[in-house]
Amino acid sequence: MEERRADVLYGRKEPEDERYPAMEKGINARDIQNRARQERRQAQLALEQQASADMERLSGENNNGEGDDVDGENEIEEPAESSAAGARRSTRSRRAATTTKQHDEGEDEPMDDAPDSDYEEEEFEARDEKAIKASSARAAESGRKRRRSTTTITVNLSTLGVESDDDLEVAPTASSSKKKLAKSQLKKAKKAEAKKVKKARRDAGDEVSDDDDSDYGNDAGLPAVLLPGQIAFCAECNCRFTVTPYSRPGPDDEGLLCNACGKKNAPVEAAARKKKQVTRTNKKSAARALLDGDSGGVKSLQELCIELVAKHIDDVEMLGNIGTYNMDKICQIISKNRSLNDHTMKLFLEPGNRTINLYDCYKIESDNLRLIAAVIPTLRRVQLKFCGRMRDDCLDYYGAQLKELEALELYGAFNVTEECYVRFFQTIGKRLKEFGVSDTSRFQLAAMEALVDNCPDLEVLRLRTLTNIDDQCIRLLTGLPNLRVLEISEPARDLTDQPIIDILNTCGSALKELNLDGCTQLTDAVLEAIHESCGRLETLSLQEVDLLTNKGLSLLFIDWSINCGLHELNVTRCINLESSGLIRIVDHSGHSLERLSINSCKLLGKETWDFISQFELKELEELDLSMVRTVTDEVVEKFLKISPQLRVVRAWGCHKLTEAVQLREGVHLVGREADILS
Repeated sequence: MEERRADVLYGRKEPEDERYPAMEKGINARDIQNRARQERRQAQLALEQQASADMERLSGENNNGEGDDVDGENEIEEPAESSAAGARRSTRSRRAATTTKQHDEGEDEPMDDAPDSDYEEEEFEARDEKAIKASSARAAESGRKRRRSTTTITVNLSTLGVESDDDLEVAPTASSSKKKLAKSQLKKAKKAEAKKVKKARRDAGDEVSDDDDSDYGNDAGLPAVLLPGQIAFCAECNCRFTVTPYSRPGPDDEGLLCNACGKKNAPVEAAARKKKQVTRTNKKSAARALLDGDSGGVKSLQELCIELVAKHIDDVEMLGNIGTYNMDKICQIISKNRSLNDHTMKLFLEPGNRTINLYDCYKIESDNLRLIAAVIPTLRRVQLKFCGRMRDDCLDYYGAQLKELEALELYGAFNVTEECYVRFFQTIGKRLKEFGVSDTSRFQLAAMEALVDNCPDLEVLRLRTLTNIDDQCIRLLTGLPNLRVLEISEPARDLTDQPIIDILNTCGSALKELNLDGCTQLTDAVLEAIHESCGRLETLSLQEVDLLTNKGLSLLFIDWSINCGLHELNVTRCINLESSGLIRIVDHSGHSLERLSINSCKLLGKETWDFISQFELKELEELDLSMVRTVTDEVVEKFLKISPQLRVVRAWGCHKLTEAVQLREGVHLVGREADILS
């Protein structure tokens, strides 16, 4: 290494560095150091000058670019070489030129101002390095600005639905004002192109409306519907974000909101959604209350206490002396909730009571049903519904234990046999005044004969949905002359006119209530028998007796002088009833009717309501107009005028009824479509 350095110093070998040409013999190391320092000083000066020149040139280009943006004439520029690279290249070339010149001129005189120590040499080197770094940083910043100023955006108009061969280029500048300017230029260009296409379509004879502008997207020239995954700008903060399926629309449905801006309105939207849900729930509760017969308004303390007790019935040990009415109300509520079982039933077994009504006994075993007679032997009236678990031994126990029993109603006791019914009637005998049975196939001819033979003083008889009741069984009822209430409804077998006529001729003069619902084979002959025999009749139900004619119904009420007027009339689905028949009904019984049902009488026309409005229905409380298509708001208002006591109007399927109908305070309109669908 020492030999190599000596060869270089004394000129015996060419130097390896290209910056130094061949040196003459006799040049010492001090001269070489002075020349190197001088070259570094000149290189630093040249680098600073080059950086200053580049900065001035870039400033001029930026000013020219701003002017071009304003005029809308930006062009694509070739990528320029960075200032740092240019400075390094010029420095190398200047160093080489300076060294060559000095060698040619023979500069071998030492420089007086060169530093004489290694410390000064290191200081010069550090200063040179700092200057180079600063210049490089300034050049890089200028390069970034220059690249931003020369970036172009090419918009293909064909992707936006505009037929054009030329693409529109917009060059956004580095500042935000220039970006906004470029967007406004794009917006103007898009609107102009849309107008041209619109004009061309008009010239071609096509019909063009003002709504066609929506085909070209929103005001920013973007597609009207952005798909998930596309890039959009927030309508509030103008930041760039990716569209998702959950992106919310901006104010006035203009654009979309980013995730941050979309979350700002989340509490408000949640509160509105909750309020809407509560409103919908309240409407459903109101409709349910109407169906349950709830009058609404503020509940009394008594009603609140009853509901509270019924809600916690499983925790109640004893009801105490709360009265028959309150106890029956609690029983109805828990029966509706299907909470009446072997445990809760015992709460209603109060010794000394005269009446017990259990409305849902399907969870009560037969042994617990026997407990009723064991705890309350003084019972006179027993009503058990859905008592499918009752067996023969239970009914036998009732007949033997309940010495004062006068009324018994068993609905759904399908396990009790015919022989048990016969034994019961033989045991209880003439004491039985009221009897009702339903939903069983075991109450047949023998049971009917035992009933008529052993209970001649029977006043109330209800036979519902019995499978094996026919004309022969019904004819036996002529042996019960004291009947006041007779119900033969929904028989499984068809009943003809003659047995019913025989019964009416025998006991019709005492009848106050007659129910023949579902006896579909009855004709106008039965109406003639009613007209002749039933002078005390107050309640008449002929639901689904569809063979009755309008003429027969009219003749029933014409000159029916022996009858003072019906209180309840049900002609639901008597499909032949016309306006003239209904007018005869109102003319005869309008002053006394309390409940009227003309459900599904579809032949009633508009003229019907004009005639009825001439009468006064002073006692009418409940009216069923369901499925009568001609019922409108005006019809309901007419009934409200002529019926001061009207409280409930049922209008299921009356599609012409609206929310605009004027209802009197306290009147409940049940079944209106607007209330159900809202």
